[in-house]
Amino acid sequence: MKSGGGVVMFKIILFVLNLLFLVFGIELMWLGASVHLNLYPISLLASKLVPAVLSIAGVLIFFMAVFGFAAVWKESSTMMKVFLILMILVCLVEVAVEVFTYVFRSQVYNNITGGFEKSIHGYARSVHGYEKSKLEVLIDQLQIKFLCCGSNNYTDWFKTIFGQATLSVPVSCCINMTDSCGRDVSYQTANIHTMGCTRILTAWMEECFSIIRGTGVGFTFAQVIGIFTSYLYIKKLQDNYVPGY
Repeated sequence: MKSGGGVVMFKIILFVLNLLFLVFGIELMWLGASVHLNLYPISLLASKLVPAVLSIAGVLIFFMAVFGFAAVWKESSTMMKVFLILMILVCLVEVAVEVFTYVFRSQVYNNITGGFEKSIHGYARSVHGYEKSKLEVLIDQLQIKFLCCGSNNYTDWFKTIFGQATLSVPVSCCINMTDSCGRDVSYQTANIHTMGCTRILTAWMEECFSIIRGTGVGFTFAQVIGIFTSYLYIKKLQDNYVPGY
């Protein structure tokens, strides 16, 4: 099959669109992994579902883009028809992801609060001289990463087995961390992160959802252009088809 001027133009447009699809797929996979890694310490049902949906959608879009590159390069009308169907299906998946993030957003926020409060009450073994559990290590990592302490604020630790007797907080709550920086802090907060983690985590999640909504609108627009352009490209390939060439 010979590539006419019209075919070359369609190829350029579709290559650019596939590059955008590739970037968007990688972005969704990155967001899914980021949500999972940051919310894993809370062990929330919703936090496991959200990254799974984002990651699966990202993988689908990524492989659709790779297949699209191959279909455009080979100038195969059959492969382009498959690519067109894939774009329609992925467009529906993208709409479903947008609806999912909107519907489950409030549930995620509620589960962040309840899940973190439940998790810190399990943070107790180390105060009795035992080695820290995996949960305790993950909570420490989360508090260090987000510069926060407790669920609503640092005084939440005073209601736990860990801190109720001595009004202490974990070392991970300290601005300058030392072995004893969290002991007997009471209301001396000069060296303590006082803001609760749930407020910071919900703000971080809202930022993630905003990224998904913003890029999702652009991706859907690109998908519509891609579907229309692919249809025209297939017609052009069929018109230029020379049997036995």
